[in-house]
Amino acid sequence: MKKSSNLGNSIAGIFRKNWRENFVFDAINDTVISYEEFFTKVILYRKKFKKLGLTSASTLVLIMNNSVDLMVLYFAGLLTGIRIVPIDPLKGVSELNEILNQIEYRVIISDISTADFKTEKVIRIEEFRKSLPLKITVKKDDLNLFNKIDYKNPYLIVFTSGSTGSPKGVIHSFENLIKSALSFGGKFNLGSGNTFYHNLPMTYMAGILNQIFMPFIFSSKIVIGNRFGISTINNFWEYPIKYSVNTFWFNPTILSLLMKLDRGSQGIEYMKHVPVVGFVGTAPLNYSLKRKFEKKYNTVLYESYGLSETLFIATESPRDKRKKGSVGKPLKGVKIKFAADKEILLETEWTFLGYVGNDIRNGLDGNKFLSGDLGHIDKNNLLHITGRKKDLIIKGGINISPRRLENFINDLDLFEESVILGIEDEVLGEKIVCFYAPNLGSKDEDYKKVINNGIVEKLGMHYKIDEFFKLDEVFKNINGKVDVFKIRRIYKANDCSN
Repeated sequence: MKKSSNLGNSIAGIFRKNWRENFVFDAINDTVISYEEFFTKVILYRKKFKKLGLTSASTLVLIMNNSVDLMVLYFAGLLTGIRIVPIDPLKGVSELNEILNQIEYRVIISDISTADFKTEKVIRIEEFRKSLPLKITVKKDDLNLFNKIDYKNPYLIVFTSGSTGSPKGVIHSFENLIKSALSFGGKFNLGSGNTFYHNLPMTYMAGILNQIFMPFIFSSKIVIGNRFGISTINNFWEYPIKYSVNTFWFNPTILSLLMKLDRGSQGIEYMKHVPVVGFVGTAPLNYSLKRKFEKKYNTVLYESYGLSETLFIATESPRDKRKKGSVGKPLKGVKIKFAADKEILLETEWTFLGYVGNDIRNGLDGNKFLSGDLGHIDKNNLLHITGRKKDLIIKGGINISPRRLENFINDLDLFEESVILGIEDEVLGEKIVCFYAPNLGSKDEDYKKVINNGIVEKLGMHYKIDEFFKLDEVFKNINGKVDVFKIRRIYKANDCSN
């Protein structure tokens, strides 16, 4: 699909062109939905919205698991001109209520127990569906409704944890989502031949932008599978094989668990015979893990970089040279500069509209978004992320990059996983602690000596690790990012018990 000055015409055109074609494969319920059937559901849900008093500028909260219903609700919300706030149903009650207290919403639609919600504005999705007409007639002319929407208005509010751990609402227009998706997808020539596997949460940005709206805008197909977790590893390849999936969005956690627990040969054999596109995002990818996965499954992984506020920024692609430690070239529509301390400053055509309750200027330096990430661009125009500004460890007055240490340790391949954090210290200011999950059969004293000797030789004495702390696993959040808050709590509890 080409960029258009009239996004409404473009959306209507996708439905019109593919009217009788299959759009969504609900693998869990073994059903197939065409573009026509999907649009009919959108019209039905839009009618129900109006009966509930949801009009332009109303806010709707969705607390739901992955489903066709949730996808339809996103499109119906777009067609109604309302703001949508998706919330992961697996969030704890306290965090969920903390998010709800930040917004003025009209209705909550949910498919989980609502007993703990501090509100009466909740409708179960079953009740929502029951009140809908059994059948309506929808014509292609009804697609003209998409021309009546202002796509620059606030549409999606996604809550993400801030630097303090408190939920922070990031506001985007639908135009932002589509511009970013077009720029990213254009690097891969996505189209009707792509079948995406959706197994990330549909309430997070990656599950919305990467796996719903990007496939849609390129007329691709979507297979809804089980939300990824340890319990789904044994049958991970069942639905992709059944529905001929050829486009995956992985994160580091998915790759790591597949490498550890996928004992069968189904995936390996499938990858040998089906040309697969493997995207990786949401969290930094360990190069050693990337290399091992590509070798085992005989495929290529394309790493990307983006933020909730700025969406897609850069990606590796088939047409560009790949380099260790790089996340690829900046996308068209993205401008990157660097502050004196190497912080990445971003200017995009799809930067967010603001935070809930805050002026967007709180996150900007002029027109540039302060990413909080550190990095550089090499002579081949490849972007390298070298660390997080707030994660810098100041040990004895010296700035230490945790990312440099992590990369060094990962290359040694002595641990199953590891992460470097700075911990407050009376003498040093901060000390360097390596939190690790050991490989089976490893001997503690062996690796400590090997690692620190290597660090002193390659990086210098200041980088020497002060303490090694063993974990059962390096805990991650839903996006595959290291759960720093949880690891620090475990460390502090252990420290206090000594």
